[in-house]
Amino acid sequence: MGKKIIAWLLACFVLCGGGALAAQPVLESPSACLMDAETGQILYELDAQTERPMASITKTMTALLILEQGDLTATTVATAEAINSVDLQSTRVGFEPGEQLKVDTLMYCMLVYSANDAANILACYLDGNLQSFVDRMNARAQELGCTHTHFANPNGLDADGHYSCAEDMARITRAANQHAEFATYSSAVSYELPADNVIPSGWRVDTRVNMFKTDDPLYDARVYAAKTGWTTNAHNTFVACGKSDKAHLIVSVLGCPLKSGIFTDTTALLNYGEQCYQTCTVTADDYKKAAKKAARRADCRIDADALSDFSLYLPTGMDADDLAYTCEVTQEGAQLAVCIAKNSRAAYTAVTNLDGAQTLLRLPLTLEKAPDEAAGSAVPEETEPAGGFWQLLRAAGTVALVVAGAAALLLVLLFLLGLYRHIRRRKKRRKRRKR
Repeated sequence: MGKKIIAWLLACFVLCGGGALAAQPVLESPSACLMDAETGQILYELDAQTERPMASITKTMTALLILEQGDLTATTVATAEAINSVDLQSTRVGFEPGEQLKVDTLMYCMLVYSANDAANILACYLDGNLQSFVDRMNARAQELGCTHTHFANPNGLDADGHYSCAEDMARITRAANQHAEFATYSSAVSYELPADNVIPSGWRVDTRVNMFKTDDPLYDARVYAAKTGWTTNAHNTFVACGKSDKAHLIVSVLGCPLKSGIFTDTTALLNYGEQCYQTCTVTADDYKKAAKKAARRADCRIDADALSDFSLYLPTGMDADDLAYTCEVTQEGAQLAVCIAKNSRAAYTAVTNLDGAQTLLRLPLTLEKAPDEAAGSAVPEETEPAGGFWQLLRAAGTVALVVAGAAALLLVLLFLLGLYRHIRRRKKRRKRRKR
């Protein structure tokens, strides 16, 4: 009886104190990233910053630039440079120099069929030659915050200096997904090319994304935009956008040895995002005091009344108490960076593979006074003096609470153990008397 009581108490301590969070998804791809499509918050990563060749998901960036700066209703002419620079053994429609093509048609051929000649023709349409377009690709990648990406061509064929990572490809895909046309083109199961000055009508290209085919075992109704990739060096790569009533997500996987693996990994990541995360709404009152302290550490004073509620995804079992804040002041203004609190990062890492120190969300702040004016102002009554001594004191208080809690638990266990032994001794005495 006593042992059962002790075991039960220990189980309660583990469940209440540690809180068992969800397990990470099991993937075939060596690199993966799961991102919230609305905010760009990274929900899960696996070796997501390792630089790898990315094959034809390169065309996601090509599509982004056309959607941002091209005219989808325009007509262009295929150039010899665009056609002759494509390996004849690679995926292509077979366009000819001088062929008059609609930009809309080329987008379908590039995103549905992954035609390398279509990607090159689009590049030359926008910038006149391939190198100028590649320069534009790299400049746009930097603007998006991609730090492990460099493009050498617009199609994704293996080339020196052509690489990316799962996190950067998720970021690029999210940017492309801001344009509704990206989903229109990339989700088509098939496309019939219109007749032009070279080919008659009736030519058709089909998708390479099994997840779009309702009769395929790999079909997933949540995926509404996607792009596959494959080369000898890159293996199988994939980016996808998935949406349900629970979440709106971006998936990227690189280096997968099997084509089916990019689809099963995508489904696993979408399931993980839906089942293992919850939307956490943090009210202004929840973080007002922390925001003031963060601003004071950055030598500025904020208008706390201007703070508003915000929402973000957190692993199930975590809430606003697991968050921490820092204030970042730049020439453009002040921002509040939200991350995972230090004492919650171990649990967070176990679920997401992220260290928790990275910024999950940035909130704009309204400054009450300029930093130099706030320096001599009085500290509000509700705040605490800043400085290493007080931080050390608070840390010592936290440690003391943990130690006191552990000591109390130990005393309870010792008491129960002593009670158990006392009961056993009494039973033995009774038996002796009966004898």
